[in-house]
Amino acid sequence: MLSFIFRLLAIVVCGGAGGVLAWWLVFSLGWTGVGGAIAAAFLGMVLATLLWAGGVALANALQRRN
Repeated sequence: MLSFIFRLLAIVVCGGAGGVLAWWLVFSLGWTGVGGAIAAAFLGMVLATLLWAGGVALANALQRRN
């Protein structure tokens, strides 16, 4: 059960971080309106997926090390 909670927490954290990073990137580029929102949503999903995959790879590497 604890493993499930940690995985759920990791998904939420990676999703939030991906969304914030995407918003920051789109905002810094000056993209606004519907195009900016679509770009932020797409980038947020990509970044969240990359963060989650990186976290899984790191966790697996640390688990094998022990």
